[in-house]
Amino acid sequence: MQILIFILLLCSFSVSANLFEDMNCGAYNASKYPNKTEFKGSAEREVSDSGVKEFFDELGETDSSQRQWVFKLVDRATGKYKKSFPRRSPNSKNEIAIEHQIIQPEIIITLGDKIITGSNNGEFGGELLLINENDSVTLIKEMNVEDIYEMPFGLVVTSGLAHMSWNYGDIHLINSNFETEKLYSLVGKPKSSWLLDNGDLLINSYPKGSQVLTKSGYLKRVQCIANKPLKQDS
Repeated sequence: MQILIFILLLCSFSVSANLFEDMNCGAYNASKYPNKTEFKGSAEREVSDSGVKEFFDELGETDSSQRQWVFKLVDRATGKYKKSFPRRSPNSKNEIAIEHQIIQPEIIITLGDKIITGSNNGEFGGELLLINENDSVTLIKEMNVEDIYEMPFGLVVTSGLAHMSWNYGDIHLINSNFETEKLYSLVGKPKSSWLLDNGDLLINSYPKGSQVLTKSGYLKRVQCIANKPLKQDS
């Protein structure tokens, strides 16, 4: 009986091991992304008790999808932008103050006269933004962006968060109207990703586990058989 149980466990392990396709995962190669520029992300914060009325006057002129924030472009070349929003004042004499954040996104992709930016501030959030030809800034979606890729079927965004008990990751598609729809959930927060030589997208999740989004739009689990250096922050 013990021998039979051992054989069944061995067979079960063999079947589960074969669920993941073995593959050489290669390494990140920046030359594959001529339209993309990467930066070391940053966020500088300032809280001001002045300009509250002016903020709400300006907020009233923005699109209803951005009711909580006002975004302004600081530098088109780097995608750096200013995000302003109301918060509780640290001054007991005032109820409301305005927090201003100058954010350097980690990723920008140039699409003709438009730019897509992605930022990731961990538990403090992040944004996927559209910068139009007239330098206006529109929030596409709140998310912690790991990276953005041009696939044969459209732009895809890898995003997620690992913080305390949370660990999740997603793949979203940006459609022609610059709106997002979720394609897949990942096994965890994406910690690195890159295009493979065949055009598929490899995504490595935290703390472990890899998946491939094929150029046809399917997702599969894989196991990397060669350890290669991950991409480094610029």
